[in-house]
Amino acid sequence: TALILMLVHRSNKKKGPNVFQLTPEEKKLADNFANNKRKLPWPTERGVITGFFGENPHPVLKGVFVRNDGIDISTTEGSYIRSIFDGTVTRVFVIPGAHTTVIIRHGNYLSVYSNLVEVFVKQGDKVNTKQSIGKIYTDKDEEGKSVLQFQIWKENQKLNPQDWLASSKNE
Repeated sequence: TALILMLVHRSNKKKGPNVFQLTPEEKKLADNFANNKRKLPWPTERGVITGFFGENPHPVLKGVFVRNDGIDISTTEGSYIRSIFDGTVTRVFVIPGAHTTVIIRHGNYLSVYSNLVEVFVKQGDKVNTKQSIGKIYTDKDEEGKSVLQFQIWKENQKLNPQDWLASSKNE
């Protein structure tokens, strides 16, 4: 999370301490993104949310809480991960233990996709809504679990992705 926050900061030119400097094209893209709250497509074709945004009780340790800066979406092995909106790939990097992460900029919004085993985009690529950007990692040691860690940011503020995605994965 700290690494992603640092990369989010580096992914954007700033005008002030918490304000991104946007071109007219980026401003329009950000406005379009904001107007699609609760309508954005899921980053997976199939899946269920298995980890929720914010502080959550640890599944095993009583009295211990874990913080999730996004949501975890469990999907099927070999699933393709797709961009939730038009944008520009600002970073592709590897986090030890979390595999490859892709950050896509949508004006002053960012979407973050972690736990990819294969990536089809590179920094600077323009992507379209529902375009495949990579393939999910499947952990053979964990009963074949395939879990996408997905985040949405507005500038430096972490947002609950559940508030942004369409209620039906087919929308």
